[in-house]
Amino acid sequence: MRTNPTFQPAIATTAKSRRARQWACLALCGLSLSLGMVTASAEELSVDEMACALDPQCSKPFVDRRLRGITATPTVRTPGSFDRTVNFGFDSAELTADARKELDAVAEALTRSGTAKLEIVISGHTDAVGSEEYNQKLSERRAEAARQYLITQHGIDAKRLIAKGFGKSQLLLPSDPTNELNRRVSFANPNYAPASASQGSGTSSRPATSGPATTGGDGL
Repeated sequence: MRTNPTFQPAIATTAKSRRARQWACLALCGLSLSLGMVTASAEELSVDEMACALDPQCSKPFVDRRLRGITATPTVRTPGSFDRTVNFGFDSAELTADARKELDAVAEALTRSGTAKLEIVISGHTDAVGSEEYNQKLSERRAEAARQYLITQHGIDAKRLIAKGFGKSQLLLPSDPTNELNRRVSFANPNYAPASASQGSGTSSRPATSGPATTGGDGL
């Protein structure tokens, strides 16, 4: 049976229209993915916000955007500290390329005029997956890896940096123990005291709560 030539332009037009829709869908999907990546990266604190969190003279309010949309109740943040997502290889203390970029930003915050001489506790936590002993040891190794990177790659005085591992003993979200936000690295000024509290005393006191913990968790 011979095809009617009058239908051929219509078939060609339909095929072109279908391809155009497919390309449009791919473009929109790619744009959505790109915007999603930008949004995710924007959840981390800026260098200025990290420096401010450690500096008792900075009065800007602290907002942890990583917790937006989370229904679980987080533990109370230790004053003078902030969390950062620092990724490691699975079951490893080796820093990933993304982890090094995150630590580069942290290093910049630690060398600002208001933070350059502060003692800093590098701490982090695992989620609740795995044994206490295993997560404890892994968190210690990862904390030390972050510390060594800041020392060797950014020249930060080793005497300023203290690494501690807490495994899964201090979950950020106790009611959601396997949430990936529990796997974090924290940086804290252990001598932090708000400017309003330290004025007139000439001294600064340590917070009553324990400082943040080091890296850890198999998902980091």
